[in-house]
Amino acid sequence: MKAANPLSDALHVMAHLVGQTLPMTSTQLATCLPTHPVVIRRLLSQMQQAGLVHSARGHGGGSMLARPPATISLHDIYLAVGAPSLVQGQVQHEGIGCPIRQLVDQALHEGAVQAQRLLEARLRSTTLDTLGAEFARHLQHHHHGAHHAD
Repeated sequence: MKAANPLSDALHVMAHLVGQTLPMTSTQLATCLPTHPVVIRRLLSQMQQAGLVHSARGHGGGSMLARPPATISLHDIYLAVGAPSLVQGQVQHEGIGCPIRQLVDQALHEGAVQAQRLLEARLRSTTLDTLGAEFARHLQHHHHGAHHAD
């Protein structure tokens, strides 16, 4: 199994729910990632608490989007999974060590903060339907046998 990345996994799960007319089970969604259904249930629980999906247990149960995909930003999903750091390299030893290390750490930290802001802005401006449209274009491009660079 692959390493856990809650945001990536949540975006993947939510993208699979776009356009579904019937609920999808955690087992069905787990085959798409691939991961264990328990991981999917945990993500779906977070999405439900954030008001992004409706989930029902039992026969005929599963999960569906709670709102139209055009009203769900990737940032909504990011917040639902706890707003994990999108940029690695945050300062580990702030104020410790030689002055050069402190300057390097400060520069890395400032860059990471700026990158985090840019990534969050991008997540705010992208919705699930935008992601779905990009996916459809990708599938159409590959379905027609186009394997060369555009």
